[in-house]
Amino acid sequence: MKVKILTVLITLLGVIGHFEVKGEATLSQADSAYNDKDYAKAIALYNEIRQEQGSNMALLYNLGNSYYQEGDFGNAMVCYLRAHRLAPDNKELNQNLSYLRSKVDDANKAEQKGKKFSVTPDEEGFFQSVKRSVAINTSTDAWAIWAAVCFILFISGVALYIFSRNVMARKTGFFGSIVTLCLTIFFLCFAFMGARTFGARDEGVITAFKTVLLTEPGREGDMAKEKVLTKGSVVRILSEEADAEGNVNWFKVRLNSDYIGWVKAESLVVI
Repeated sequence: MKVKILTVLITLLGVIGHFEVKGEATLSQADSAYNDKDYAKAIALYNEIRQEQGSNMALLYNLGNSYYQEGDFGNAMVCYLRAHRLAPDNKELNQNLSYLRSKVDDANKAEQKGKKFSVTPDEEGFFQSVKRSVAINTSTDAWAIWAAVCFILFISGVALYIFSRNVMARKTGFFGSIVTLCLTIFFLCFAFMGARTFGARDEGVITAFKTVLLTEPGREGDMAKEKVLTKGSVVRILSEEADAEGNVNWFKVRLNSDYIGWVKAESLVVI
């Protein structure tokens, strides 16, 4: 019996080791392909790694760079935004994301062809700015760590209040525990807000080459007032329309007050 169990364990370890070695080899091949400017191959290999091992910030960042070099601003934007949610403080990622946004804005301006529409996304209000700072530009893990630190300080304050005989120390422990408990609650709320935002389906990226915003699903609008968004445009998802089987076919999106309309589901990737 022991021999059978040992054999199974050795087999499992061998399988796990095989996949780890294969994953490392594939990643090395993808990096080499990117350095050799074979971006199509790099994209295929990075996506293979994503399917087998899941995504992480570094993988999404490299995949986004590969898509950008191929001229696919749509998928590059998707990768950058997903990577940003995992590592919002990464300097290189933020620089690339800002540069790509400017390139997409220029492409949308070029598509106006004399029309006087604004292609600048809606300006955020105060509460939206606070939400972005708390839930998007700061990682959930960071808030969770701060909450854990404050909770430890809270326990220390309670212990100081209970076990210390010094009056000043007891006061410090009492008021310190109150403050750190409040901070713990605040940081936990921020962490839950970030987790909720991470799973929200309210932001999307246009991935089709050129997408016309329709006034209604499947209904063409006035060609003179036609509004086109190029791939890479980041939009807010207002609503969606699904078929009888629950498959989403259309999204109603908004860039700003000038650009509101319906797009086909295959033209957009939800972040």
